[in-house]
Amino acid sequence: MAVKSSGSLSLITDIVGEFSGTAPHGLKEYYSGGTYVPSLNTGIASSGAINMLSFYGTTNVIDASSVITPVTINGETTAQEITISDYISSGDVFQIPSSWWIWSDDTATPALLIDIPCTILNYGKIIGRGGNGASAYNTNGSAGGPAIKINSGVSGVTITNYSGAYIAGGGGGGASRQGGGGGGAGGGLGGNATASYPGGSGGVINATGGNGTSNSAYSNDLGGYYTASGGSGGGSGGGSGGTRDGTDGSINGGAGGGGGGRILPGTGGAGGVDAGTRSNAGSDGGSADSNGVSGYGSGGGGGWGASGGNATYSGTSYGGAGGKAIEPNGNTYSLTDSGTIYGATT
Repeated sequence: MAVKSSGSLSLITDIVGEFSGTAPHGLKEYYSGGTYVPSLNTGIASSGAINMLSFYGTTNVIDASSVITPVTINGETTAQEITISDYISSGDVFQIPSSWWIWSDDTATPALLIDIPCTILNYGKIIGRGGNGASAYNTNGSAGGPAIKINSGVSGVTITNYSGAYIAGGGGGGASRQGGGGGGAGGGLGGNATASYPGGSGGVINATGGNGTSNSAYSNDLGGYYTASGGSGGGSGGGSGGTRDGTDGSINGGAGGGGGGRILPGTGGAGGVDAGTRSNAGSDGGSADSNGVSGYGSGGGGGWGASGGNATYSGTSYGGAGGKAIEPNGNTYSLTDSGTIYGATT
């Protein structure tokens, strides 16, 4: 809450109530940019004489732009893998602007780690890392990572996700058969068919992932050159690579899976074309928060917070689980959402 904007002000009730502090209290304890008052309150003096009336409408909200030096990626303002106690104190309010992306490039590390009681006001985009697609042969995809994680034992956390804002867990990587599985939304790598036919790279912020490498070779039983195409990179989940099979049941190789992208909401990449005769085309990646498509060939990468597709040849290989939007670790917290959340919140 902000200090009221009219009427009489009390040092204890209004100013100490908003900004806390250490008794005995005095106005010069509350200079802008000092221990208790964020510098975004420019109407309050930072030194010298200080006026009680300058506190009307001021707030203990700390904007990310006032405490973090962002990095520009693909024209977007970003901060990577932040821990909230590095920027605010217990009980403070932290605001993420609408133009900002808070992101992770590691499924084991959230984009935003909450380790103290606080309030998060999100107007921007907080995204987890996508799981990698599985590499051939017949293996499971990797799980996506969380967007926000609350440390065990931390109470008093409030999160508000405003209209136009996103909190999105990473998508799970697709399973492999012969071609590589698709990478999950959030930059998951496409799976390799072999070292010679690698999967596509994960997309940078607000970009699609890379395409998987196609596999073209001579097939003795088919009597010619045939190409299984790589999976297409997705804006969310990447498509899986196609497979080259012969008429006699021989397997002649697969293509790389497409990488997952980092576009919100994003469209899944197309699966690669099957160059054989046994319906082993790659599967499409999931769009927005839909699961990657499963198939006899390899599975597509999952959309935001969604599972990767399975591969059902010779038993089932499983796509990775989608990452949570918010991993509470058993803590109780308050969530208000008028924006978009992809992935579980419990």
